Amino acid sequence: MKTLFMCLALAATLAATPAAAACSISGNCTAVPNVAPASAGWTYTLVVTWDTGTNYALSHLDLLLDTVGARCSCADIAEGLVLANPAGNSDGEGGCAVPYLVALECQGDPSIPGVGGILLKFEPNEADCQPGATGTATFTFGSPLPPVPVDEDILSLVDKFSTQHCFGQLTGVFPGMACNPVVDEPRAWGEVKGLYR
Repeated sequence: MKTLFMCLALAATLAATPAAAACSISGNCTAVPNVAPASAGWTYTLVVTWDTGTNYALSHLDLLLDTVGARCSCADIAEGLVLANPAGNSDGEGGCAVPYLVALECQGDPSIPGVGGILLKFEPNEADCQPGATGTATFTFGSPLPPVPVDEDILSLVDKFSTQHCFGQLTGVFPGMACNPVVDEPRAWGEVKGLYR
């Protein structure tokens, strides 16, 4: 009888325990032309939302730039992007704002298995505030190159939390480059996707 009660108590506990949430990360990038004569080119705004699906807070996130075909060199990417720090911020634990530093990484992210190639790493500066398990970050960067549609099969996002990570998609636009991640001429979305099939 005691065993039966223990089994019933365990079943009730499991039924009351919510299923583990799946982790997620997604982003959208937009662009506006710079109007100041000293600031030629475009300003890009990247908005990323994440949910680790755990109690673990975000460690950092990456924008993977050249995972298909490996046609870009790090010099190609560096020439097409104007990065500045702080790169942006996210909401943090307790309602504070977390600033982020951005770095162009040419050898991938060794802290995430299988993430090689060229990427932008966004690292929170946690001196006074820490990101949470969920949040939204807004980053800006410049480029002399006009925007073209993102190929969702090429550009992607990954967030790191504890020893785990989660992949997601980027939508919107990105500076048009002659190599991956996007082409250097405005084209119809279907034609752009067809280049990488």
